[in-house]
Amino acid sequence: MKKWMWLASISLLLLCLWTVVEEAPGYFGKAYTDTEAFRYDFDRFTEGLLLFELAPPEASVDQSVASWELDQYRMDHHSLTDQIQAVREQYADAISAAEEEGDSSLAEELEEQRGEGISAVRENFSDDEAAKKAIIEQREADHEEALGQLAAQKAQFEGQASGYAYQLRDLDSGEVFTKGTIADSPFFEQVYSSQEPLHFSNGYWSYDFHYDDANSALAENRFSGIIQIPEKAVAGASVKSGMNQFQLVKFLLYFLLASAVAGAWWFFKKRPMRTAWYTGLTSYDKWRKLPVEWRLIGFIVSAMFALAGADHFAAALTRPWQSGSGSFLEVFMALAFAVLFLSLCMLQAIWLWQHFGKWSSFKEEIQQSFTASQVHSAKDAFLDRTIGFQMAWVLVLVFFWGAGTALMAVQPFLLIIWLPATFLVGLPSLLFLMTRFGYLNRLLKGTEQLAAGSLGAELKVKGKSPFSRHAEHLNVLREGYKESVSERAKSERLKTELITNVSHDLRTPLTSIITYTGLLKNEDLGNEERRKYVDILDRKSERLKVLIEDLFEVSKMASGNAEISKQRLDMKQLLMQALAEHEEAIQEAELDVRIKAPGHPVYASVDGQKWWRLLDNLILNATKYSLPGSRVYIALEEQSDELAMTMKNVTRYELGDNTEELLERFKRGDTSRQTKGSGLGLAIAQSIVDLHGGQMKLAVDGDLFKVTIMLPNHS
Repeated sequence: MKKWMWLASISLLLLCLWTVVEEAPGYFGKAYTDTEAFRYDFDRFTEGLLLFELAPPEASVDQSVASWELDQYRMDHHSLTDQIQAVREQYADAISAAEEEGDSSLAEELEEQRGEGISAVRENFSDDEAAKKAIIEQREADHEEALGQLAAQKAQFEGQASGYAYQLRDLDSGEVFTKGTIADSPFFEQVYSSQEPLHFSNGYWSYDFHYDDANSALAENRFSGIIQIPEKAVAGASVKSGMNQFQLVKFLLYFLLASAVAGAWWFFKKRPMRTAWYTGLTSYDKWRKLPVEWRLIGFIVSAMFALAGADHFAAALTRPWQSGSGSFLEVFMALAFAVLFLSLCMLQAIWLWQHFGKWSSFKEEIQQSFTASQVHSAKDAFLDRTIGFQMAWVLVLVFFWGAGTALMAVQPFLLIIWLPATFLVGLPSLLFLMTRFGYLNRLLKGTEQLAAGSLGAELKVKGKSPFSRHAEHLNVLREGYKESVSERAKSERLKTELITNVSHDLRTPLTSIITYTGLLKNEDLGNEERRKYVDILDRKSERLKVLIEDLFEVSKMASGNAEISKQRLDMKQLLMQALAEHEEAIQEAELDVRIKAPGHPVYASVDGQKWWRLLDNLILNATKYSLPGSRVYIALEEQSDELAMTMKNVTRYELGDNTEELLERFKRGDTSRQTKGSGLGLAIAQSIVDLHGGQMKLAVDGDLFKVTIMLPNHS
């Protein structure tokens, strides 16, 4: 309960401060005669003084009628035909009723009156004198009605004039008007001179008196002199109640100011706020779950109602109080309303302060809000400026088109502008927009087909608009998808071949190992045969070991887990050493190796062990699959930023044109798989080149097989 009392009390304190700040300038340091309320009452008194005593309106009106008044009179009464028709319609129902009742005398009398009315209309419309007479009669009737209304308000003026004294002289006639005694030290005094006289322009025209600018019945008299409220006459003057109200409100404002100062000292010194009172509420947890927009809107709405309530309380407190309980009840209701919404506003302010704490937290939550996301999404409309400006153009066009249609309904002459604008701008723009939307629909349909896996027909590209570029992109995507499907089919085929090849290459030595192991179990086997079988097992197990190691090596490099340690090596010397290592195999394959290399060392930064493996694989590949008795050409040359190594040989087997498949794992040039090897040589070589950031290309021209390796050379 304490927390709610504190919140209500601090809200009441703020309400007091607001009321003082809002109303004090009109009361502090001022007398009642300085207020707008008094000036209004005084101006009303001077107006009544002129109307009822100093220069009352004349009893007669001007008898002259200007030509424009005749025109205006006839214009107000429409055309002659309309006036005659109006008279006929006025008597039509009465005459018909009399005839139906069989009262012929009444019917004749009504017809006679109708004829007189029509004759009067004709006369007024054609005869200027008759029209003037009608205008003057109407003027006199209006003036007489205004004088009657003015007479009815005279008693009100006499009640207001009590307490006033004046001595005024008519500047034109010299006539002096006096009431009461002019005092030396009055409660209020207003002096008029010939330069600033009292006349009708000073009034607020709060009295109901009819006149027009052309035939004003108000006098043009001007008066100089003094109007006073003597000190001793204040008690009986009409300003007494207003002055008492002014003093009471002034006292209340001083009381509110003192209460606000004392309350501020008491709360901030003796009763400080504890934020835990309000952050421990269940409603605080629910409030925190609301979107940040709703929290801010709630605070702003509460603040607006709180300000409206504070203004209403200040106005109710300072307006004239009437007798009875109505005014006090209004002040009390305004007080309760203002305190309620001020408390609600302060509660939300505490929650906001505690929740956000720092500006960075508030900024971060605002950036993640729904409104911010919508604003960013709206900005995306201008990612392509052409589309953004076209959208803005359509919105502007629709707005002005609709506004023009509405204005045309009010001012039909605008049709001469609206029609050309519609046919020259509106309809072409609408047709252009519909064409763009039609094109967009076709693109969306094509995208839907593509998403469903159907390639469909190639989309037409029209013009150079953003939609056209989108159509081009969709066509590129279509071709990419088509190639992807083809590559996926190829990948599935190669995967099947890989499984088949791996199974075959692993099963062959494993079957031999199992077979000869079973033969070795025969106790009657001789020593010579036993040694023979053991040699076979050794070769098969060694082959199986090579297959598994190669498979592990290529998998490791393909997965990116292989590590390289680069050194600056002479590539020419490394090549010569690899050829010397395989000299016996080259001679058995009956190959003639021709080397073309620079006469100086050729350095590059490579991992020596892995590059040796690459050269080993390429040379073994040449010895296994080259045509016996043919030549093998190896070239090593330096280019601008690259080191190129080329190896060419004539193949023993027909390779076909698809060189990419030769880089697949377990792929051999010998499709019957009768030669030795794992089928991983080129795949391992490719992985080694990739690890060094180079490129490896294969080319087949008939039976000529060519391997080209391009290695970055920054040495």
